Amino acid sequence: MIQKFFDLQGASLRVSAIQPVLVDFYGRIFAGRSRPLPTAPLAYGLTITSGEPLAMPEGTEALYTGPVLDEGEASFWQGPEGRILAFPGIISLTLSDRAREATIIVAPGAEERITMTCGQLALQAALLAARQFLIHAAGLTLPDGRVALIFGRSGAGKTTSTLALAAGGLGLCSDDAMACNVSGERPTAWGMPRNLKVHRRTAEMLPWVQPLLSGDWSAEDERPVTLAALRTTVSVESITAREIAAIFVLERSGAVASRCEPVSKAEVLALAAADNVRSTRIGVPESERELFKRLGDLVRALPTYRLSAGSDPTDLAPVLLAALGIRKIVA
Repeated sequence: MIQKFFDLQGASLRVSAIQPVLVDFYGRIFAGRSRPLPTAPLAYGLTITSGEPLAMPEGTEALYTGPVLDEGEASFWQGPEGRILAFPGIISLTLSDRAREATIIVAPGAEERITMTCGQLALQAALLAARQFLIHAAGLTLPDGRVALIFGRSGAGKTTSTLALAAGGLGLCSDDAMACNVSGERPTAWGMPRNLKVHRRTAEMLPWVQPLLSGDWSAEDERPVTLAALRTTVSVESITAREIAAIFVLERSGAVASRCEPVSKAEVLALAAADNVRSTRIGVPESERELFKRLGDLVRALPTYRLSAGSDPTDLAPVLLAALGIRKIVA
């Protein structure tokens, strides 16, 4: 059995598998930064095996059945040992009710799916065990070392805005996934940097991105850009917990110029919850209620703003910095 440990900034996640490649696939979530031994107390364990994924038994009342964005049909139910999410014939995840453990079973040839919903849910469980939580948001560091969190509805242009802000002098933590901690004196966050998918419209709006793209345009009109390529042009931050300065809700504006203004915490919490908290047919699971509570603690503790992106994204950085009273980038 192969074991590797991943740093959760104050806690460790153990990932075990018979085949090293299975651990390596999960390690992509952490940009491959694993260790042979834990560097912090163990918070959670994940075992990944190759084989026939679990299937929901006949007569079982499902907590959820239906599509999962970009991954197809899934079933979610309560089993005798814990909650189970399964994509039939592809992959299943069991979250134990009795221990801080999870198990993924992936069908041969479907290893890429380890990094998607099942792997993300296992990571969320590990972070909750470590008194942290994962959110769907971008994170960028400010000149003073703090981090700005950016929530945005699907289609709001989060990747475009994240790249524009990074080009404007902010540091890129992540364009999609941030781990937060509200248990200390001040909320902190750290990002999970990974390769980005850039839409053709983004490449047209930000010409400096075009030479960094690799591969061909996908059916979704996207091409990848690697972290290594981005590092030649912008600052890609290390995986380090940083104090959070503020939360921004991103939206598209019909105006040419971008603008930033205070927004109510209730609006921010509603958006964050809609994008991060899952419900089932019988209500909201306990773990999701805990996530909602922590989201509420996060929003209450921080200034909140609406960041309206204009048609020229190059002005986003100075507009965001001005809202925080930071007038220029410090070298």
